[in-house]
Formats: sequence, C-alpha cells, structure tokens
Amino acid sequence: MSSLKLNFQHVRALVVDRDRFTANIIAQMLRGFGMSGIEIFENAADAKKYMQSHLVDLCIIEANLPEISGADLVRWLRQEKKEPARHIPVLVMSGYSQSQDISDARDAGANMVVKKPVSPRLLFDRLSWIART
Repeated sequence: MSSLKLNFQHVRALVVDRDRFTANIIAQMLRGFGMSGIEIFENAADAKKYMQSHLVDLCIIEANLPEISGADLVRWLRQEKKEPARHIPVLVMSGYSQSQDISDARDAGANMVVKKPVSPRLLFDRLSWIART
C-alpha cells in the first residue's frame, strides 16, 4: 500500500452493487482500511432512500445497477438539494471498460472510475487520490 497515512476510522461509506458477494468484498477491504460505518445496497432505489435521511462520506457505486445505471445514480446525487450530499466523493466500479461507461460516469460527476475486479491496493490508492483532491 501507499506510504500515505489516512485515518478512515470515522468515514461512513455506502457501497451499491447488484452483486452482494462483490459488495461484501469491497466492504471487507474498506474495513481493512479502518472504516467501520459501511452500508451495502443492491439497488439505487434503496441507496437513494438511505442517503435522503443519512449522511455518508463516500459512495462506491457499480456502473451497471439493475434499474438505473450507476451514472444515473451519481447524476441524482450531484443534483440532490442537500448541500453535503451533492459533494460526496464517488468512485464508480465497472466490470466493462467500454469508453461510453467510463465517460458516462465521469460526465455524471464521479470522482473516479475503476475497472473490476478491484484489488485492495488499487482501491486504497484511488481513495487516497480522492482524499487529496
């Protein structure tokens, strides 16, 4: 891992992935970085409902969600009226590296797009980059 020291102890993260197994692996990596406040959702509707009443510090979103795309969820978040919610750092994960998926997520307001599978090192490095910006 990077020599950068980050304290993730009080970071509240939201992981949205239609595949529960993948979401649990990402959550386990986040726990390994010191995060304890991690919520997992399998669809955008449940994630939206949660974010309307809870503050989170980080969102990790699958690009290909069942009912709407990850880019659409990011777009909704960026247009949310609640001030802190609009500025939450968002990392989008995609199992596909099609340029359209990447540009859609970027154009929607994602801070970073990464290709799955994600290694702990890659995830830590990307979270470090987001934390520095």
